[in-house]
Amino acid sequence: MSRWKWLQVAAVVPLSFVEAKVLPTMFGGGRYHHESAAKPPQPVTTADVDAEIRKQDLRIFEAIAREFPDDYDAMLRKITAAAQTGSEADVRNTSRQAVADLRHRYAPLLPSAPNSEVSQALSAQLDMLNHVMARETPATCNNYLRNGPDAISAPGHDFLADLDRIGATLFHAFGVAKRSGLPAAVPSDQDWSLVADVFTKIGGTPAEMEAISNAKQDFPGLCPAMAKFYEAALLLQGEPGWHIKTALLHAIVKN
Repeated sequence: MSRWKWLQVAAVVPLSFVEAKVLPTMFGGGRYHHESAAKPPQPVTTADVDAEIRKQDLRIFEAIAREFPDDYDAMLRKITAAAQTGSEADVRNTSRQAVADLRHRYAPLLPSAPNSEVSQALSAQLDMLNHVMARETPATCNNYLRNGPDAISAPGHDFLADLDRIGATLFHAFGVAKRSGLPAAVPSDQDWSLVADVFTKIGGTPAEMEAISNAKQDFPGLCPAMAKFYEAALLLQGEPGWHIKTALLHAIVKN
């Protein structure tokens, strides 16, 4: 349904390994920086980058490597090239863009992801939204719904952990969808009516539904309303629930 296309909570890769771990090691405090004058610094290799990524135990990169090994190898080569010739900002931007490109490439697969995988991925989105609501002002949370994690000025470790889970569940869903052979899930008007009924039963109001449908960014309760709507989608059983969860997740991810 076109009215849901405004949803833009992006599944952005947590760049803690680049910003807090890999970059200091490679550029500002590790073995490359402190080599003696008698032994020139060795160039960064793909094996170095891979080792640093895996050392951080980030689930999103584990999922990419498992589900799309060729894409993971290509990403390593891009990051390595940036590390060899560019600045820290170049490495950050290359890493972010590489994951974003993969996310956009595989987002069209989501309608064929099984219910269990889309449920996990939408649950991760709901957990993040609840986290943002608990930590930020309503205005910042509304901005998060529109612009994704870039709306958060100083994300903490737990915030990055939520982002990691979002990314991991999404790439797992992409991989399972690629193998599933399922027809694309397309929600009907009846499916939307059913989830609206569940939304009402768990406390959703007509004003909240109207704010969601029309993307009212100035509505002070937009984030709680969206959280309730995600919850309603997760509660809706059977094929209608699968259709709605898939449609919501697809709208979130493809932007």
